[in-house]
Amino acid sequence: MAEKDIDKLLAMTDSKYRLSVVTAKRALQLRSGAPSVLPVEQRVRTRNLVTQAMRELATGQLTVGTDLMDESRFQQDYVRQRQAQLQAQLNAERERERE
Repeated sequence: MAEKDIDKLLAMTDSKYRLSVVTAKRALQLRSGAPSVLPVEQRVRTRNLVTQAMRELATGQLTVGTDLMDESRFQQDYVRQRQAQLQAQLNAERERERE
């Protein structure tokens, strides 16, 4: 994937470092449950979220700096989701101890 569209992706940013950061942020957003802009048949091929994020950027449906989830909202959602996961694990451990 990266080799095919790397020139297109680099043209969307001012440096390869910014591209890396944007791709990583989008992959984190996808991991946290942000909806993908890719059609289902393209999402199924890979579970690698970095590749999926690069594919999304290459489609042109997302652009650097816009159309990405608001950072503060993303952070709040991620923290809430992580706390819920930890609480569920803690509850499961407590249930096992009771048995």
